[in-house]
Amino acid sequence: MRRELLIAAGPGEWRAALVEDGRPVELRVERGGGAEAGSIHLGRVLRLLPALGAALVEIGGGRPAFLPQSEVFPRARRLDEGERAVVQIRREAQGGKATQLTTAIALRGRLVELIAGRSGIIGAEALAAEDRAPLLDTVVVAPRPGPLPASREREGPAQGKGEGPFQQTRFGLRIIEPAPIGALSAEAKALRRLWGDIAVGGARLEPPVRLYPAASFAAALAGVMPAIEHVLVDEPAIVPEIRVAFREAAVAHMPGTEWPFDFDALFDEALSPTANFAGGASIHFEPARTAVLIDVDSGTPETGSPAHTALAVNLAAAELIAHHIRLRNLAGGIVVDFVGLDDRRSRERVRAALARALAADPMQPQILGWTRLGHLELVRRRRTRPLAEALLEPARGGAFVKTAVTIAHEALRALRREAQAQPGQAWRLTVAPDVAAALAGEAVGGVCAIEQRLGRAIAIATDVSLGRDRFQIGPL
Repeated sequence: MRRELLIAAGPGEWRAALVEDGRPVELRVERGGGAEAGSIHLGRVLRLLPALGAALVEIGGGRPAFLPQSEVFPRARRLDEGERAVVQIRREAQGGKATQLTTAIALRGRLVELIAGRSGIIGAEALAAEDRAPLLDTVVVAPRPGPLPASREREGPAQGKGEGPFQQTRFGLRIIEPAPIGALSAEAKALRRLWGDIAVGGARLEPPVRLYPAASFAAALAGVMPAIEHVLVDEPAIVPEIRVAFREAAVAHMPGTEWPFDFDALFDEALSPTANFAGGASIHFEPARTAVLIDVDSGTPETGSPAHTALAVNLAAAELIAHHIRLRNLAGGIVVDFVGLDDRRSRERVRAALARALAADPMQPQILGWTRLGHLELVRRRRTRPLAEALLEPARGGAFVKTAVTIAHEALRALRREAQAQPGQAWRLTVAPDVAAALAGEAVGGVCAIEQRLGRAIAIATDVSLGRDRFQIGPL
């Protein structure tokens, strides 16, 4: 399978599309939040929650993260309030729920993954028996950064015993891709050295602090994407940063006008509540607090029996639903209301079609089965925020609209296009009041980026008569 990543680097916001065999399958937006899935942090335990079997950990960002006891390794380890802890973000904050952490730090390479606090080799059946022990020996004992400074030895019971948060001795390996033992061993050793570098650096820092990777848009994307063969960017200035983050990929610049996909149209498709397909049929997506609801509408076909029509529409819808689940990054409980089917054989064909369509999804959705009401239930692992949650918010009446921050970045992209067409011109951007507030707040980094590029300040004006999604760009 050929994997390619397309990155549109706007002012203060990057949009990315993962393309597999020529088809966009995942969309991602990065705005420099610094708390993406896979990032490693040195935190401090703020509070133990015995009733929930968890702890609240400060990792920065204003809101404590959630660390379940089931994600504390080794299993016998018990945390103390005030203790320093090395944690990795297992699931980004989403749906009103806090960031979820784990202490089983995983460093992923192309062939293997090193996991702190675990033991053994996952996927060892792919190895010859005589190769297993030597491979595991390369990572069993981690580098020890040495004793902590005296001021830190007084911080808590764990440090007082000389057992700092980096002094792990157990590591496990997971084989991602079968390869010769020499290649597996070399990558495992490189990951162990990387952990040693993180440990040495982190032992001298005060929490909360991000340890790895260094916060950047490119690193955030690399942390959540699978192995990529090619990366295309529309901005030549970011090529060096992309090459550092995606070391195994070929990186090239190509103007967005020459790309095979219109990014604006692609994101609009993934944010639309409805997806249409052949014969006037459609699929409706409605995220709710407890589950994502998907409804299949057959439209008004002119020929065919009801049973044949329902089956044909459902089989076509199964492929499109699987595509949109991944494209929109829908997760948690998902309930699909297919067009009604009366016989068991037809239902089984639809279930099997959806299972085949979902098989390539790295989040490994699981189909639970049909309910008594005739709905098909499935679950998909949560790791990163759904695309709609990053770009939309509920409005009155239950509809979802683009946030003020989303519109602010759209306005900045449009302004950049105007500036590229008329270099040397000074500009005024007129927006609605809440968008102006976003440009002075969350999107201020984008304003600074475009001003630095143009070499002059942007005049931002407010017009209360403008709707949120409308803005005006004009010369000064």
